[in-house]
Amino acid sequence: MRTARSEHADLVNEQSADALLSATLAFLRRSKISKQLVLESVNRNYSVKGSAPNLRQYRRLVRSYEEMGMVMATWFALPRFLDQESRPAPLTLNGGRKSVAALVRASRVSMSTATAIEFMRRSPSVRILASESVIAIRPEFVLPNFEIPRAALVIERYLDTLRRNSSPKRGGTILLLERNCHVPYVNLRNIKPILRDVKVRGSAFIKAVDGDIEGRRARGTMPRRVSELSVHIFAWTRPSRRRKSSPGKS
Repeated sequence: MRTARSEHADLVNEQSADALLSATLAFLRRSKISKQLVLESVNRNYSVKGSAPNLRQYRRLVRSYEEMGMVMATWFALPRFLDQESRPAPLTLNGGRKSVAALVRASRVSMSTATAIEFMRRSPSVRILASESVIAIRPEFVLPNFEIPRAALVIERYLDTLRRNSSPKRGGTILLLERNCHVPYVNLRNIKPILRDVKVRGSAFIKAVDGDIEGRRARGTMPRRVSELSVHIFAWTRPSRRRKSSPGKS
């Protein structure tokens, strides 16, 4: 027999699912994803006899995207790729000790040099001059028009984090981090310094933890038990409607 508490929990879960789907569908509509594709995907995932979606190209693309982050980090950190002022030195597209090919090898990633060059040509993080010299502009690797793959990557991992943290725990299991701080009403006139501070501190934290994670990357003979590990940070804002004053209050 269902109690009032269980009915309330079911209602909250249903409305939460509706909010999650609404936000996802709104994002896909803004990104010009067709309604037909969305419906086909839903039907395929709910069909008993439906085949699993082919995500091979997506997996390959996002893996290369993440590996480009390792490539850029190596370029900004490894002394052999720095100039006398400890800034990233220009690289060549051809061979040599200071070339894109040498950087890819030093980064110990699985992507090819050709793929790395293709990504660099598309990214504002890098500039390729007419002389075919490659200049680093910023350490973070970004791609234009890459919102959908990035969203899929983050949402997949966030939902998996929620699932793992809520599943029955065995002795010694470490919960993955999932926290947030939230204030419903802030003055938009003075929010910029806060966001700037969040960006600076978040970037410093990611840089520090990235070096620690990179130092534990499996090399050589692959261990029997392996896992992926990643950290995502983002700041979120949205204009809020101010509450109306109650009757009798100024």
